[in-house]
Amino acid sequence: MSGTNNRFANALMKALEKRNLEGFDYLEFKQSVGRLTDIGMDLDTAINSAFITGSSVGLTKEKLIKTAGYYAEVLQDEKSQFMRSLEKHLVDNVEGKAKQTGELKKKIANWETKIEQLRQQVEAAREQIEAADAQIQAARTKAEENQQGFEEALEVITQTINQDLADIRRVIP
Repeated sequence: MSGTNNRFANALMKALEKRNLEGFDYLEFKQSVGRLTDIGMDLDTAINSAFITGSSVGLTKEKLIKTAGYYAEVLQDEKSQFMRSLEKHLVDNVEGKAKQTGELKKKIANWETKIEQLRQQVEAAREQIEAADAQIQAARTKAEENQQGFEEALEVITQTINQDLADIRRVIP
């Protein structure tokens, strides 16, 4: 078994030990068979020897079968608990994260839309600035032209009046 499988096997064995019934039953029988096969006894002989030993303290075939079924149920209970835990883990760490990333993707899409809108607003503002700058320059140029035209007209008229005054003073005694 791999490391992960050993970890689960150990956890299941602890659950069996925790719910071990009093007296010699399937678990003690299985341990006895294991020890006997470990010392080189063939499986059938080990089973018979362990059963004979258990029989001396009240083990019967029916009790052996009944307690094996009990421990199988204990394992099924452990499986149910494991599946509930696994489901909770999946909900918390997979579905919850998937929902969270989905929400973040929506936020990013909204932010990207707002960024594009802001870019468009910046571009529109730049175009307005360029148009305003052109209008300002045109207004300055027009004002300068008007000022120059006014000053030239003023100069001509002022010179005419001054000339007229000089002529009036010279001609009229």
